[in-house]
Order: sequence, then structure tokens, then C-alpha cells
Amino acid sequence: MRVLIVDDDTATVSFMRLAFEAAGDEVRTATTVDDALREAATMLPDVVLSDLTLARSVPDGADGFALLRALRSDTATEHVGVLAVSGADHPEVLRAAEERGFDGFVAKPVDIASLIERVHRLGVVVAGRADSGGVDRA
Repeated sequence: MRVLIVDDDTATVSFMRLAFEAAGDEVRTATTVDDALREAATMLPDVVLSDLTLARSVPDGADGFALLRALRSDTATEHVGVLAVSGADHPEVLRAAEERGFDGFVAKPVDIASLIERVHRLGVVVAGRADSGGVDRA
């Protein structure tokens, strides 16, 4: 499984990277939307884990929602599974993530074993999306 982790907190990135690599996944990381899009273009991930607020991206106003829009608008990455990861575990944030097309929401702090299992399940769904030629909107 190819996993792209996008978060501006380097400790979170390191923790998740080690855990997913230990589970046998190929992992790339990014701390900004621009870096994430570059990584996604070269890696073509199965699943992207994206923080919703990316402080390092503030000058250009890009956040996890902007990353999702960019991924979905590119035919090479439109099928990728994208999970929102955020410490803002509020009903309005959950609703916004769902309405804007994230495949799910994960509250920080994460239970890493559950997250790995969830990502691997989503990877199976993503494989079906890619095989069918696009995003499963059902």
C-alpha cells in the first residue's frame, strides 16, 4: 500500500511514518499542500492522510480541503482515498469533511493500529475505484 502523510507537525509525521512502514507500506510525507501534490504526482498513493490545517501552508491559504480539491481534480489522483486527520473533532468539522468529499475523518490523537487497519480497508476500495476508471460516488 502506498500512503502519503500530510501534516505540518513533524512529530506526527514521524510517528505515522514509522508505524505504516512497520506495517509494510510504502510511505511518503509532506508538510505543505504544494509538497503533497508533488509527492502524489510521483508516488500515486493509494491513500492520503491529510491534516485539515497546515500552518506551513498559511501564506498561500492552502489546507487539507485545498489538497482534496486538487487531488480530485487531477485524473491521475481522482480515485485516491483521502482521510481527514484533525484535532478539531467537532460536529461542524466532521460535516465539512464529509460534504467536501473526504473518504473519512480521523480524530487526533490517533489510535495507530486502528488507523492502519482503516487505511488498508480504504486501499481495497480505492483499488476498485481505479479499476472502474474513476471515483466511486455512490
